Amino acid sequence: MEFDGVKSVVCDAEESDWLDVSYSERYLEPQAAKCETKRKAKFSRAWKVAIVAVLCVAILSAMLFLDGDFKTSVFNAVKTAVSSVFDRAPQNAENKINIPCNLNLVDVNDGVMTFSGGRAATSLTAGTVKEVTENSVTVALDEDTCIVYSQLTSVFATVGDEVLQSGLLGKYETQYTATILQNGEVVKQVVGSETQLTWNV
Repeated sequence: MEFDGVKSVVCDAEESDWLDVSYSERYLEPQAAKCETKRKAKFSRAWKVAIVAVLCVAILSAMLFLDGDFKTSVFNAVKTAVSSVFDRAPQNAENKINIPCNLNLVDVNDGVMTFSGGRAATSLTAGTVKEVTENSVTVALDEDTCIVYSQLTSVFATVGDEVLQSGLLGKYETQYTATILQNGEVVKQVVGSETQLTWNV
């Protein structure tokens, strides 16, 4: 076995075996260990979530049986929250009207708004004409709220007319006024800017 070919085959085989063993020890076994660690971590996390969920249900059930008013208070809290979100006419609601660009708000005093900006008196909002006099027009926004436009020299609207925002109501000389009525009473807390009127009811 002194031949060069035989020695080289034996050496190649020994070197190759050593490489296989060395590779499997360095790379394959640590990879398998990492996969096993990840699997254990996912399994333990799922158990933790399940245990927390079961504990929460158990605590709520115990509170329900121990405190008879718990169910009532939770129901009332949910009912109050839902009604505050979905109630159509919430108390102390803030109302806003955008002032049309052809109107100039001169003053707001005790709920009386004074406008100028031409000779045509126009409606601040859409609504239905509820009442007409010789120098005023009342436009109803809804069942409870209306706006009275006064100091008109001519009136073009008639009772029952549907008016749009900026719809023509009549004519005026230099200024006309508008007053917001809520359930027949003048709303005095009106705040005005160049572009918007805001009031609280």
